[in-house]
Amino acid sequence: MPWYKIKHHNGEVDYRYELSERKVIFDFINRGYWQISISKWKPRKLDYRSLQTFYKEIQSALQSGLQLNQGLSHFALSSAHPTIATTSKAILSELENGTAFNKALGRLTNTTAKPYCKLINSQGSREDCEKSLSISIIQLSSLLDWSQRLLKAIIYPFSVIQIALIILIVNRALQQKAEESYFFDLINDLSLYFVCSAIQLIIVRSLHQGQACYWLEKYSENFRLTKLFSLLSTTRKTGITLQHALRSMPEYFQYTPIKEEIYQVYYTLRLGKNYAASFPASWFPHESAIALHSAEQDGDIERALTLAAKEHEKRWQKNITLLEKLIPAVCLLVAGGFVASALVALYAPLIEMS
Repeated sequence: MPWYKIKHHNGEVDYRYELSERKVIFDFINRGYWQISISKWKPRKLDYRSLQTFYKEIQSALQSGLQLNQGLSHFALSSAHPTIATTSKAILSELENGTAFNKALGRLTNTTAKPYCKLINSQGSREDCEKSLSISIIQLSSLLDWSQRLLKAIIYPFSVIQIALIILIVNRALQQKAEESYFFDLINDLSLYFVCSAIQLIIVRSLHQGQACYWLEKYSENFRLTKLFSLLSTTRKTGITLQHALRSMPEYFQYTPIKEEIYQVYYTLRLGKNYAASFPASWFPHESAIALHSAEQDGDIERALTLAAKEHEKRWQKNITLLEKLIPAVCLLVAGGFVASALVALYAPLIEMS
């Protein structure tokens, strides 16, 4: 369904998420608003970083004593972030129309970050909402921190690559004579520079927004399991049972095999199988495997989940530390290749003379 922007004759603006423009017109006419203009609106959806900022602002408002709708009204008028101000206004309009906060927020959040909207408990007390906000902020902070660590690791080698490319292009321009192929070669060199620069900008922007999680999720089992157990712990703190928590977990992942594994565990537990027979062996390494088998006797799975979460977190921290060392080394090798090309072009005439 599309979003619609409703502008009143007095300058006030509302937003509505509806099946058609006719329904929006009928609803507003039914409420006594005749002088309105309606147009389709394409919102700028929240990503991991902007969603975290939005949660922090709501948390600050709740801690100041405001109710959720009062905080949204305040952000709609005075937020320093234009996207958050517009998002707050749209959510407020949907709340007045009877839509739940989580549902309205999810419609304004991109696909990867959308599941984190469901962690917010907006139906309970203000304290419950604050607690769920804190948990959600911690989860988003973890994802962004992993991306930020990789971003910091590539800034220096990316700068070296830029300098190496400039040296290579300038050296070739100075060495070449004014021949027919001079401008053609210069255009090729500049094209190479702009392509490399564009790739670097895309990578930097992606890491800044926390989008590294997709690739980490695809290629690292430790990352997937660390994320899974962290989300299970977070979701269960809101009072949801293990089975119901597992049912919602596939929404947080884009990698199909891990989704299938989670669904298999969920339906196996629903069939009444024991914990050891339901969970994959790789989910519970070392001491957590013993705790899992013990849970068959006393029914307490908490210790097994806690030990597994700690073990996967420890393994992932080792992996990301390795990536922080490996990625700069690879980037510096690429930069070294460009510098070597420049040196070969520089000394080639001397070699020919000898």
